[in-house]
Amino acid sequence: MKKLMFAVFDNVAKLYMQPFLETNDGTAVRAIQDAAKGDHPFARHPQDFTLTRLGTYDEETGTLNQDNKADIIELKTLVGE
Repeated sequence: MKKLMFAVFDNVAKLYMQPFLETNDGTAVRAIQDAAKGDHPFARHPQDFTLTRLGTYDEETGTLNQDNKADIIELKTLVGE
């Protein structure tokens, strides 16, 4: 089965955080909204982070295709500043 792979890019550190798999862009955004609550860095500094689709991960072959890599949303638009 193929799933989409996402990671949050830290615009200050210039690094991607640990990647995660989701069904589509919408479910990835929802997962980040759930994570960006309380005292989480996403909630404290939303301007520092961008959700990025890294590509498509094939669970059967273990391959990653990055033809569809794209920035999805800046967290500041989800959480507010």
